[in-house]
Amino acid sequence: MSSTDAPPANPPGFVQRYAHRLRAVLSACASLWDLVLLGALLLTLIWSVVLWESRRTEAERLDDFSQNLTHLTEILDETLVRQLDGIDNALLILREDYLRNKADLMRTVGLLRHGPLKGLNVSVTVIGRTGYTESSDVPDYRTPMYLGDRPHFRHFANGGADRLYISEPMQGRLTQRWGIQLSRPIVGPNGQFLGVIVIVLSPEELTRFIQPLAISADTVMSVFSTDGILLSRSRDLPQYLGSRLSSRLLAEFMREPEGFAITRSSFDHIERGRAHHWVVAYPLLLVVARSPEAVYAAISAQQRLLQLLGAGASLVVLASLTWIGRTLHQRIQAEARLNSEHAHLVEAQRIAHLGSWEYDLAADRWTWSDEVFRMLEIERGRGEAASRVLFTLVHPEDRHSVGQTYARALKNQVPFDISYRLRMADGRLKWLHARGSPSLNAAGQAVMAGTVQDITAAKYEEAAREALSRERLLLLESTGQGIYGMDRDGLCPFINQSASRMLGYAVADIIGRNIHELVHYKRADGSPYPLQDCPVHQTSISGEPIQSVEEVFWRKDGTPLPVEYSAHPIRDAEQLTGTVVIFSDISERRRNEAEMRIAATAFETQEGIFITDADGLILRVNSAFSAITGYTAAEAVGKNPRFRSSGRHDNAFYAAMWTRLQTTGVWKGEIWNRRKNGEIYPESATITAVRGDNNAVSHYVATLHDITERKAAEEEIHQLAFFDPLTALPNRRLLQDRLEQALATSSRSQHHGAVLFIDLDKFKQLNDTLGHDYGDLLLQQVGQRLQHCVRQADTVARLGGDEFVVLLQELSPRLEEATAEATLVGDKIMATLNQPYEIKDHIYQSTPSIGATLFLGQAASGDELLKQADLAMYRAKGAGRNTLRFFTPDMLNTET
Repeated sequence: MSSTDAPPANPPGFVQRYAHRLRAVLSACASLWDLVLLGALLLTLIWSVVLWESRRTEAERLDDFSQNLTHLTEILDETLVRQLDGIDNALLILREDYLRNKADLMRTVGLLRHGPLKGLNVSVTVIGRTGYTESSDVPDYRTPMYLGDRPHFRHFANGGADRLYISEPMQGRLTQRWGIQLSRPIVGPNGQFLGVIVIVLSPEELTRFIQPLAISADTVMSVFSTDGILLSRSRDLPQYLGSRLSSRLLAEFMREPEGFAITRSSFDHIERGRAHHWVVAYPLLLVVARSPEAVYAAISAQQRLLQLLGAGASLVVLASLTWIGRTLHQRIQAEARLNSEHAHLVEAQRIAHLGSWEYDLAADRWTWSDEVFRMLEIERGRGEAASRVLFTLVHPEDRHSVGQTYARALKNQVPFDISYRLRMADGRLKWLHARGSPSLNAAGQAVMAGTVQDITAAKYEEAAREALSRERLLLLESTGQGIYGMDRDGLCPFINQSASRMLGYAVADIIGRNIHELVHYKRADGSPYPLQDCPVHQTSISGEPIQSVEEVFWRKDGTPLPVEYSAHPIRDAEQLTGTVVIFSDISERRRNEAEMRIAATAFETQEGIFITDADGLILRVNSAFSAITGYTAAEAVGKNPRFRSSGRHDNAFYAAMWTRLQTTGVWKGEIWNRRKNGEIYPESATITAVRGDNNAVSHYVATLHDITERKAAEEEIHQLAFFDPLTALPNRRLLQDRLEQALATSSRSQHHGAVLFIDLDKFKQLNDTLGHDYGDLLLQQVGQRLQHCVRQADTVARLGGDEFVVLLQELSPRLEEATAEATLVGDKIMATLNQPYEIKDHIYQSTPSIGATLFLGQAASGDELLKQADLAMYRAKGAGRNTLRFFTPDMLNTET
């Protein structure tokens, strides 16, 4: 039973709450039968507490047992890691001395036996890159021995990570004894594999590390490899050395980094409490087991004591019930309930600021709740609740109507509803809202009952809103600018006289109508102006103000009114309710600006300039134009600018240019044109439409300058920044950009995409044997072949070294079909890259390992997709190379 099985602790006030409930139950009992039921309830409660405490005690003891064993595994972890760190440091020192001067290696071993290896019964061996031993301090070692087939050598020869490798127990060929191989690779300055340094540790030596930690004779400590092989055991090691845990038990251990259970040992079949702990620093599993018999005995003793206490408490309860009285005072209970309900009513009235009252007509007596006294500002102990007191406070102007209302309700036996004012002692006014209805009391006398509420704050708020509305109306009419409002439905709630006069409408013709459909329904060129494109409407929706927009409103007679306007949101209690628009007639300003526009546009720049009429014929050019193009003014005037066309742009380009000019009045961009000498060059050009009084285009003014040098520099920078200099393929930066675009495209189209991570098998061997120039030629040919394997819309990139990435887009929306399409491309790539390469005078054979991952939308980032494909590629290499593997989520767990 784990600690989580323990019942929850008693909440605060456990005893007090049960005592209070006991008193409530006793006061409700009215007969012997009630006492019998009460006794049964108390006995049930007592034995429920006994049962609860028994379970809690059991859970607490087992939890302590679990925590002790778990803590022991943590201590064992620290001890083992400290010893293994010392051995690993010794390996690193030996590797460094080997690379510096291998002849002095055995002298270093001797020094280490006085340091990290002091007191350890270990041997040191160096295995060269060929698999044969180069040196060893094993006694009687004389001739090299082949150890290249050992797992610890094969692990690093196949590219295993540079970290401490711990083998399973095996019999040494040099020592002829069982031992655990602790090894590190020897890596040259250029990363080449030179061999392995091994320290052989006997299982008994590893057991010696943990034996001093044994707390009691019934405690067993074990160390396993990640594959479940027993490496060390504090008891019976020779009998179980090398034994393997069952796959079910190993899987149970692997589910959690540490855990506890009471079960039978898979080795000696003895029941023990077992705690396991995975060592983070090294690939080891620690298991500590101990007999639970002592814990079971303590639990049994505690439970027997609780049972005796429960029996004693039961006897006390039974004895007490014999003298408890059979009758209780029910009036106390009823009075308590009445007081409670009254308190709830008073509190509810206080919160709602709502008072209750009753008026006895015959006695002229008022009965008020506490809230009414607070409203009238009369102390309950001092004030006299009578009609004369109330009517003294009623405002003189309201007394007659209040008196008549009350009298009419009593006479006609009808409800009433009235609001009136009070004048308080200090002169303040209060507004009250009273409701009531007449009825007869138990004596048949006429009474009236009802509620009264203080509405002073609401009245003042209403008055403030009315005053604000009057101020706003005066403000609207005092300005010469046009002002109107538009609510979120597009309707006009207000407009001032200036606005209606400029638009030619009467105010009544606009209020309550859709203002956009009246005055803003089309653009200056006469094309429709949809409501969703209107800046005023957008302000009503977004709440963002706009400033100084120049557009055209349309008068009632259909003529355009050039205006400059701004729009600001209207909010009520932070709620966006509409927009207010302030506009001015800019007809005169437009006329003045039109007269100066041609001169200002033509002569305020030093760039090349030409001016055309509305039909596009050149009227004038400046000297900079002639210097750039080679055409004199005489050669250009009267011609259409298209006479300089380079032929690089299609009709769609020019159509988009003129559409932009017609809609915005300005086109700005880069364009390729032809000089007089026939040279094609890039220009940065700006074309501006000049409009006349009727808003029609009268001229076009174009400015231009030669950007040939800038273009060349930009192209060179772009090539260096985004392409691999060796293969001319996109580099990592450009791949990241295209990958983000592909994710966005996939999100919109809901088509799958794929990332293929390609690594050339044994490429390092080609560099080491023939040289890096051969490797570079191979990489160039691989890049060319990859480009022939994919579509033009796909991307082939080189990340560096022998790593390439292929980005496939617009695969099938269905996962199965997309997987098949990606597999087809991957198979094509493998077949193409398996073809022999002709590199100078050599014929070279190379194979790829390919990892692939699919994506849909933007669920994963570009970096995550590259990592997934990289993991799948390493899985392909682990499967024997020259194969394709797709990413699966369990690869992340394997990586961890």
